[in-house]
Amino acid sequence: MAQFYYKRSVNAPYRDRIPLRIVRAESELSPAEKAYLNAVEKGDYASVKKALEEAEIYFKININCIDPLGRTALLIAIENENLELIELLLSFNVYVGDALLHAIRKEVVGAVELLLNHKKPSGEKQVPPILLDKQPHEVRCNCVECVSSSDVDSLRHSRSRLNIYKALASPSLIALSSEDPFLTAFQLSWELQELSKVENEFKSEYEDSRINKNMNGNDLARLKLFVAQPNCQQLLASRWYDEFPGWRRRHWAVKMLTCAVIGLLFPVFSVCYLIAPKSPLGLFIKKPFIKFICHTASYLTFLFLLLLASQHIDRSDLNMQGPPPTVVEWMILPWVLGFIWGEIKQMWDGGLQDYIHDWWNLMDFVMNSLYLATISLKIVAFSKYSGLHPRQSWDMWHPTLVAEALFAIANIFSSLRLISLFTANSHLGPLQISLGRMLLDILKFLFIYCLVLLAFANGLNQLYFYYETNEPNSCKGIRCEKQNNAFSTLFETLQSLFWSIFGLINLYVTNVKARHEFTEFVGATMFGTYNVISLVVLLNMLIAMMNNSYQLIADHADIEWKFARTKLWMSYFEEGGTLPTPFNVLPSPKSLWYLIKWTWRHLCKKKIRRKPESFGTIGRRAADNLRRHHQYQEVMRNLVKRYVAAMIRDAKTEEGLTEENFKELKQDISSFRFEVLGLLKGNRLSNLQTSKINKEASSLLETDENCESGGKEKVKKKNFSLFDITTLIHPRSAAIASEPHNISNGAALMVSEPIKEKQKRVNFVTDIKSFGLFHRRSKTSSLELSANKIYSVSEEVSQQQVDEQCEKTTELEGEKMVMNCELSVQDLNEKCMLTNNKQTNSETLDSQHEENDCAVEAEKTEVQDSDPPTPDDLLDKNSLIL
Repeated sequence: MAQFYYKRSVNAPYRDRIPLRIVRAESELSPAEKAYLNAVEKGDYASVKKALEEAEIYFKININCIDPLGRTALLIAIENENLELIELLLSFNVYVGDALLHAIRKEVVGAVELLLNHKKPSGEKQVPPILLDKQPHEVRCNCVECVSSSDVDSLRHSRSRLNIYKALASPSLIALSSEDPFLTAFQLSWELQELSKVENEFKSEYEDSRINKNMNGNDLARLKLFVAQPNCQQLLASRWYDEFPGWRRRHWAVKMLTCAVIGLLFPVFSVCYLIAPKSPLGLFIKKPFIKFICHTASYLTFLFLLLLASQHIDRSDLNMQGPPPTVVEWMILPWVLGFIWGEIKQMWDGGLQDYIHDWWNLMDFVMNSLYLATISLKIVAFSKYSGLHPRQSWDMWHPTLVAEALFAIANIFSSLRLISLFTANSHLGPLQISLGRMLLDILKFLFIYCLVLLAFANGLNQLYFYYETNEPNSCKGIRCEKQNNAFSTLFETLQSLFWSIFGLINLYVTNVKARHEFTEFVGATMFGTYNVISLVVLLNMLIAMMNNSYQLIADHADIEWKFARTKLWMSYFEEGGTLPTPFNVLPSPKSLWYLIKWTWRHLCKKKIRRKPESFGTIGRRAADNLRRHHQYQEVMRNLVKRYVAAMIRDAKTEEGLTEENFKELKQDISSFRFEVLGLLKGNRLSNLQTSKINKEASSLLETDENCESGGKEKVKKKNFSLFDITTLIHPRSAAIASEPHNISNGAALMVSEPIKEKQKRVNFVTDIKSFGLFHRRSKTSSLELSANKIYSVSEEVSQQQVDEQCEKTTELEGEKMVMNCELSVQDLNEKCMLTNNKQTNSETLDSQHEENDCAVEAEKTEVQDSDPPTPDDLLDKNSLIL
């Protein structure tokens, strides 16, 4: 084990740790490639363009190189949202790859448009499946492809499915590609919910999808928000109260009276519908609201008959083992048969899967099963047992006793089934929904409680099994006046522990007749521990769960109630199930006619020739279908536009400063900085060229000063611009001014300027512009500037000295402009006076010739710059200042 932590060499006197080595080495980039990627990161357009052009000619760098983060230059430009660089890189045909998906993920609209307009790459393996086949397999698909993909790499299979559904759940894709966006959205929402149950590892990702949740982070599903929307509710209400348009404005007493009258007349309406379905009364019962009242009245009649049966109005002999059915029971039988027939039709029309998803259908199934079992047991008792026999001597499992027990349980379910109608009321509806949520919490609690109950029941039964007492003619069990043998059997132990929650079990049940105090102590400890766990822990947990469920409903009571009420309304909007129980069992003439037609078609096997339709009929049907489809698509288009407008409005209201905003601003500033640097570098290059001319001009002036009157030499002259004259004056004036003040570095001292002279120079900005330092170039000069060489980032490092000198000049030129202009003009005057005293009359001709050259140069500068001053103007200003 020690060899794992250190390595002892033979000759080394110290302990050497495990030698470090590079395990995952990254491919190194050349300095030029680093500079290229750095320029893309900073937004240096000129340097990137120069690098791409050089790579196209000299192949010095790889334009598709990757940085340590695995990003190409195109991906870096997309992250920085620099559209100019993206367009530049695409023009040089860089590798695109999955840049389009990155642009979509970053929501860079401009980059997406550029990439889509760019030429499409050939089919590559890196193209994700979403671009090739956007339809995923079913949630529980067991095909060979899904099974093999899950076996080879289950994580990749799950992630790919998640990414596909994220793409399919995009509102933009649904709005553009689906004929019915709402239906598509609801189908995807259901699939995402199913996937969250199957792949619970990614449950949060599936539930956080934009299509499955509200954009405001609401916990409600978007389907509930859509259904509870006021416009949808208004449409549903107008369809529900079709025959009563002013129903909501009526008094509550009028409403109660109307419902009572319609409920009492439901047999009349049912008979009219059976005889004449197209009659006014037959069509009246098909209205959703009337159908609801008739079905409710029928169910209330059934509950009233159950109440009569439980009160034994027509009492028979209680000691009869197989009693015949009573009148009330005969009246209940049609309702039971009608309920069973209605459930069969509902299961046939909607399918088994939809049927079992509704909890009320499961409750109806249990209730109908209990009634069928009761009827069967009564038939068995009536056929098998006859005569009178005291009830006290009947067997425990006598068919009549079991039938009575099942009938009592069925009565409870029938009464509780009435709670489903509370959904139609705005006051009782939220309570009914909360009760349903609490029942789910109770079921979850029962799983844990049953485990705890079974564990302690097994332990206590094992401990007290040996102390069971069997006394003749004595009560045995916990229901006796003196409880005993509470833990003798497993069933008795379960009962004892259950009733102990309600405090109905005494502590002395843990005692035994023998003096086994240790056994009694262990039994009492186990019994107490069970009570602590069940009462203190589990029961309080159940209360907390139920409180949480109620609070969830209370926070969104209106939306939850409207959604539940809509489901109730939709069940009555559907065709079929018009007649209430028990009239739905009776065959209607319409049903008989359909049965005869079906029998004739299938049994007689006679081919019935259909009458050919005319072209006019076919055309009218096609035009009608096209018109309905066009109207529907127009409505969908308007809804999509309204959705987009709402999203834009919400984005503007919720818009704030984010990290992306700061990043974009930083990138814009960086790009602007490099653009300015490019312009300044062009000016610096021209400055370097003019500095050479200044040196030559200064040497010419020195030869003019040192030449004597007799010696006349022809000097080579150059045409100087105004900027050349000012740069020529400044070093000479600084050198002359440094002599009287003994300054070693050649700088002139700051001389205090009189107040009068300061007042003379009022228009300072105009004077500075007249020198051409801060004045904009004309078109000709801009063309010359653009033709100059643009320095890249790598060249900036090699010319550091020149850049530092130029940057110092540009930073200080605004502050030193006044002093330089004043000293330059003053030194020019002094220089002219000295030359006039030394030179002879022959030199005067040379000075006139120089003035003529200056005049010609002034004319040239007027063409290049906008109204620059001439040397004569400089002399005039000098005289004014002096």
